[in-house]
Amino acid sequence: MNALVKILGNKLFALAMLIGVGVWLLVIPAFTAGLGANPIEKLLHQSGEIAIWTLGAVLVLSPLRVLFPNSRVVAALNRHRRAIGVTACIYGLLHFSFHVLYEGGWDGLVRSLSKPFIWFGLGGLSILVVLALTSNRLSIRALGGRNWKRLHRLAYIAAALLIYHQAIAGKGHWHITRWLLFPLAALQLARVSKTLLTKLARAGRAMSMFGAVTSPP
Repeated sequence: MNALVKILGNKLFALAMLIGVGVWLLVIPAFTAGLGANPIEKLLHQSGEIAIWTLGAVLVLSPLRVLFPNSRVVAALNRHRRAIGVTACIYGLLHFSFHVLYEGGWDGLVRSLSKPFIWFGLGGLSILVVLALTSNRLSIRALGGRNWKRLHRLAYIAAALLIYHQAIAGKGHWHITRWLLFPLAALQLARVSKTLLTKLARAGRAMSMFGAVTSPP
């Protein structure tokens, strides 16, 4: 277990995994004729799926930390939250770049703005860019810890926008998206429920202590 925790907590391991996903699904197929008849379209879809699943990985880590506070594996994975979030943004920007190529350039991109799902994607990506640019200690000091945390809760809004973006982008996309949406929602619900129950238990203990102090001898 100690060896596993050490490996999972290693920054080089995390970097290799995050880059390796892109190499495996984007780079290798590009050099081995594995992208099919329309390579740009394939790269467009693959990069988008990597981006949204990577973002999902970030959002899963928080509830796992609450649900399993004593797990060293979860703690080790949580060390890479910022790196994973920035990686989600990078893959999102790649997805945007492939979309520009797919539409035939900037003029095609402007024409594609008539499609509602494009706006949801742009909205989610814009949030990811802001969060990536502020994922550093300088931003934490400048904004203050509390404000920084509030800002980075926008990741949930970004996830909602991007999940909807993918769900309405084309046939079959909802089938893929639901495998992220439902588990993520379940984990968040479990996290909120445990936090609420913990607060209620603390309030109950406080009331019991108050009653013991104020009760007549």
